[in-house]
Amino acid sequence: MKIELKKYGKILVSRPAGKEAANVFKAYSSPKNAQEKLEIDFTGVMVVAPSWLDEFINELQASLSNRLVFLPSKNASVIESLKIIQNDQDQKSPSVSGKRTNKKKELKEKE
Repeated sequence: MKIELKKYGKILVSRPAGKEAANVFKAYSSPKNAQEKLEIDFTGVMVVAPSWLDEFINELQASLSNRLVFLPSKNASVIESLKIIQNDQDQKSPSVSGKRTNKKKELKEKE
């Protein structure tokens, strides 16, 4: 199933708007098949802010786990927002207790 983000606008900014877009998707367009991949299509989007994208992705991942696939894009805004979100996720890792921690903070504390 493909999610065309241009349905939510050409300029996608703010956390509340990202959360609202994800909730609209989950309410009206969620895939019926539990194994179906969800392709995120950025075609037609001019700007996407990291905050919008982070909220949108987090909302979907909570219910759809690892079924999200990001279609390639040449849009610099999309590329940089995805990099920022990936870096943020890479800095967080589960600790022994199962809680998420910040790797940068852990490294500072060790010094």
